[in-house]
Order: sequence, then structure tokens, then C-alpha cells
Amino acid sequence: MSRKIFVIWNPFAGGKALKICKKLSETLSERQIDYQVFDTNESKSATKTIEEFLDTSFTDLIIIGGDGTINESVNGLKYDIPVAILPAGTGDDFIKNVTIGQTLDEQIDTALEGEVHRIDLGQCNDRKFVNGVGIGFDGQIVEDMASKRVPLLTGHAAYYYHVLRILGGYRERKFDYKIDDQTFQKDLILLTIGNGTTFGGGFKLMPEAKVDDGLLEICEIGKVSGLRRFLNINKLSGGTHGSLKEINFYKAKSVKVEANDLLFAHIDGERMGQPPFEIKVLQEALQLRVFNNFR
Repeated sequence: MSRKIFVIWNPFAGGKALKICKKLSETLSERQIDYQVFDTNESKSATKTIEEFLDTSFTDLIIIGGDGTINESVNGLKYDIPVAILPAGTGDDFIKNVTIGQTLDEQIDTALEGEVHRIDLGQCNDRKFVNGVGIGFDGQIVEDMASKRVPLLTGHAAYYYHVLRILGGYRERKFDYKIDDQTFQKDLILLTIGNGTTFGGGFKLMPEAKVDDGLLEICEIGKVSGLRRFLNINKLSGGTHGSLKEINFYKAKSVKVEANDLLFAHIDGERMGQPPFEIKVLQEALQLRVFNNFR
């Protein structure tokens, strides 16, 4: 069967995405590989575009964009075909879990000829995720970024502005939750359920997470004083925060979080609203093209 590649790209990712899309199109034409390019827009997300136009004639999907575009694309994908990612987002957290090459040329080679490796996905209620779900503090940041926009601040700058703005004063919330068959009721700053390791453009919340182990990694952060939060925020970037007594990690196949109007959440960096949430791992649910060895 001859190859036919479905390319989805996010024009809102800026000049980087456009450059990648042009280079990929040139390479596909040079190699005489059949392809079609589709873009996302304000009226039609990647989810809707893929649902509508990706049919059984396509053999591969290539995604150009950030974590949000990857999330939307995976949620629109109805067929089990190889997927490749050319990162063009602000944080590009998910792609830190796999190896796709350092240069754009290497990444395009991986997208076209890389080894196919099956990875896990997660599912929160009826929505799939590649990286994770954050509830509490990090969910509040994403909520504030969407509802309290600051002129001239975008991307990393906007994210870190909101982190620093609420870091000292964010109060613990009561969480009622279940990890597999174990029930908990705790006051927490955050509860993050990850398939991948890294969130927020560089915070390595889940240093032991693996996208192909059939498990979700859970990080809970309990009551930490305002000053200690500022003194230890660098540990989150380096993934060494497990040394703090207020932090616990778990591995599980499912997590259930009960309703609470004081909690906000994100899924792969996008607003997810408020619980209740039922979260589970979807083992080996996605074929992903990677560069030579998986990690």
C-alpha cells in the first residue's frame, strides 16, 4: 500500500510552525510521498478537522504544533495509524518524554521513517491526554491564564507570571480521591496525574513517569508554607522535589477525583474545568514514530 500522509499544523504556533510546515512539504514532495496539509483555526480545532477529513486512505498522521495541538489531534483520531510529532509549541512538554532527533532535518526523518513504538495515553472522563491532568494549583494557573489575560504577556512569560502571582498565597484545597482501590481525603496544593514527566514548560513534576509502562504517575503536594514554596520551586524544575516531606508519588492504572467547586484542572495544558474526574490509563493506545532507540 502506498503511503499517504495527513499533516495537521497550528498556524497560531507562529513562525516556527510555518517554517516546519514548509520544510516538511518540500521534503515530502522531493521524496514523492503523497500528502495533504490541513490547518487548525478558531472555528475548527484539530479534533474536528481530523474527525472530518482523516479517512482510511491515510497511512500516517504528522502533527506540527504544541501540546494543545497534539491533544486535540489524538482526540480526533479514529484509526490506529502511526503518528509523528514536529514540535512547534511554547512548552512542548510531551515531546520531552521521547527522542525524535535534535535538528529539524532529523525530526522530519523521524516523522517519515522513524521506528514505530506503542505508547500509553490517559483518559479523563471522555477526553484523552498524552501528558497529564493537573488539579489544584497548576489547574488554577491555566484557568487564570485564560480568564485573566495580561497584555503583552504570552507563552512562558504569561505562565510564570501567574505562577509567581499566586504561588505564595494559594490555599490548600480539600481533595476526595481514589487511587486504584485506595481512598484518600487530604488537603493538597495540587494533585497531578501524568503519563509524561514534564508540565508547565519545564517543571519535571513526574520524574519517574514513563509513557510506555502501562501506568499513570501521580504526584500530590500537601501543605507547604509560602516561603518554602519559593525556596523549593527550583526542585520542581529539576525533578528533585520528592525529597520534600509534603510530596508523595504513586503509580496506578486509575484515579477518581470527587466533585469540588474550588478545584480547577488542566489537561495537557488546556482548561479542563472542575471535577468530578475519572482518569485511567489506555495502555499501548498510540503508535508513535521515534528516532532510533525509544529513549
